[in-house]
Amino acid sequence: MKWPIGPSVAEERAEAVRKLVPSQPATPWKHNGLLLRIVFTVLAAIAVAAAFGFFALLSLPKGILTAMLAIGAAEWLITEHRFFRTGLESSLWLCGTFAFIFGLPSQGKVEALLVFAAASALSGWRMRNEFFGALAAILVVVYIAAKWEHTPILAMSIAALIAIASAFALHRVWQRPSNERLFAGLVVTMPLTGYLSTIALRMFQTTFVMNIQVAAILGITAIVMLIAGIAWRDRILLISATLSVACASIELRQLFHYPAERKLIAAGITVIAIAVTLERALRRKTRGLVVTVVATNPYDEAMQIGGILTVAPHGSAPAEHAHTGPVLDDSASPTDKSFGGAGAGGGY
Repeated sequence: MKWPIGPSVAEERAEAVRKLVPSQPATPWKHNGLLLRIVFTVLAAIAVAAAFGFFALLSLPKGILTAMLAIGAAEWLITEHRFFRTGLESSLWLCGTFAFIFGLPSQGKVEALLVFAAASALSGWRMRNEFFGALAAILVVVYIAAKWEHTPILAMSIAALIAIASAFALHRVWQRPSNERLFAGLVVTMPLTGYLSTIALRMFQTTFVMNIQVAAILGITAIVMLIAGIAWRDRILLISATLSVACASIELRQLFHYPAERKLIAAGITVIAIAVTLERALRRKTRGLVVTVVATNPYDEAMQIGGILTVAPHGSAPAEHAHTGPVLDDSASPTDKSFGGAGAGGGY
């Protein structure tokens, strides 16, 4: 039996198309919406915690037994019932690895954060879960901030580098939609995580000192994301740039010794001015970044994904997604592939 068992590339793409066009045939894997995934995630976490406590009461090796029970149940659901992205099997996998770590002897060292980051990364890889992957990166940034607490710029720099690297990775065409979701999550969360880490380090000091270097890193990140977002027409990068600018503005708030009302009024006027300027500059544009409302339907975006599906190799695709069109190996067949367009033959 091949391991790990899970949706193939073709099945992930087919499921992405089906989300846009529900009439498309379903894959054999069971999925849930975001709300149900959250509910099942919480319920599975409660069940794993209860098992952990039960084994602890019996004075048994609670960590290893709970991990075996949770991960075994998750793999059974995946193998026998085709559960994937339902929330249940993902939570069992993550909580199982965490239970194993909690069962180990602890010395209270900050390096434990790296162990939890590794467990999150392993669970994210196995379950193709972008949230677990982002959690692993967040834990790494938090570890750096806690380990080198006197140099908050280090955590901010690492978070910014991860965000910029993820932005370039997002520009690449990935076969699996889950990879794109992972990099998109890192692009959005890393600047915010890095800045919050620096705030947490300074909260315990006697005075909260403004850090120009942190603001500069956020500003550079915002510029890179803005340029890349405009060049690559990527909304996620523009959102990340907006968050970075907001964090940098909060960090530099002490430079503006004005009442809060004046700051809010100035911010509102600035936002309105930017909106009016963009609306006038993009009013008549029909390509690239536009503001003109265009009537679209789910088939428009589905055609983009469908184009990749038609040229992708079908060796790993299930029978219901196999190529069923005409065979165009012989140009003399009724489905002649040599044509001149508009119904004319290639020899016309």
